Amino acid sequence: MGKWLMLIDPASFLIIGIPLFAIWYGSFRSYKFNMENQLLIIDNNDMPNKWLLILPCIGSLSLLTFFYYMDAMYNILICVVVITSLLAISYVTYPFFQYLLPMFSIHDSSKKLKMLDDEVTITLSSIIAFVCGVILTLFWYYSNHYIFVNFLSICSCITAFSFMRLNNLRGLTLLLWTFLIYDVFWVFYSSLFFGESVMEKVAVKVLDKFYLPMLISVPKFFGGGFSSLGNGDIVLPGIYMCQLYFLDKYYKFGEKSNNFGYFKISVIGYISGLIISLFAVLITESGQPALLYLVPTVTLPTIFFAHKRGHLSIIMKPIPKPKQDQESLINS
Repeated sequence: MGKWLMLIDPASFLIIGIPLFAIWYGSFRSYKFNMENQLLIIDNNDMPNKWLLILPCIGSLSLLTFFYYMDAMYNILICVVVITSLLAISYVTYPFFQYLLPMFSIHDSSKKLKMLDDEVTITLSSIIAFVCGVILTLFWYYSNHYIFVNFLSICSCITAFSFMRLNNLRGLTLLLWTFLIYDVFWVFYSSLFFGESVMEKVAVKVLDKFYLPMLISVPKFFGGGFSSLGNGDIVLPGIYMCQLYFLDKYYKFGEKSNNFGYFKISVIGYISGLIISLFAVLITESGQPALLYLVPTVTLPTIFFAHKRGHLSIIMKPIPKPKQDQESLINS
């Protein structure tokens, strides 16, 4: 009976709510970032599907490298995490400082600097955001507290949606299902070839050394321990859902009728996938690869409703040049 208390444990609700916030806000920021920088207008960012299949191969090679050479690779991993976390916090917090400064009658002054062939504008709010990133990264590094780990993880996920967005839902669907196979193999079947689960062994080695911002963790109210969800289980489905957010904005799906837009459908699917994975953990009493449940519940309802509405061929294509001007898109 005790294990089923997890169904009403606040940690279970938070482990669903936090990723949802990261995906929603990350999609919003990604849309605004792409419009402001004209990335969607100038470049469709359409990566060929065959290149997407290389990503799970790179992930497998990285996993094996850490499996065999953890001690040698760990310091490199720490450096990468520190740099990416610092930049992610700066990116996420910058708009808040940009909004707050005028409230305190502080002018958000700016200065243009020439870097290589480009001209970069440095503002006071961006400098404050960078300093905030340094302080919070140092707090994480020296305290190793889960609250700072969670904040850095959330910022990293939100930032990923802007800088890793792919304007190719067909390719993203293929990528998600490929990573599902990748996840299942390295968790359940890698022991047949390597004597133990490679994914679990690497995760244990990493967390034993240091609490890296590569997952969201919430302490359980009933019993001990934490409920956790890896950043990959947020970012991979989130990039897919982010493209649906763009498609809803561009084609105004969900605005012309009483039907839900595809982003909302994927959100319901994501929640369902996390709930199913929670039941799977309780029934099996062991950790589960969340993508095994998230990929089907996010992609299949989207494809089903798109086919039913006659939109499947439309959403599978890259978004063309926006029909509206950039300013109206930003303000929409």
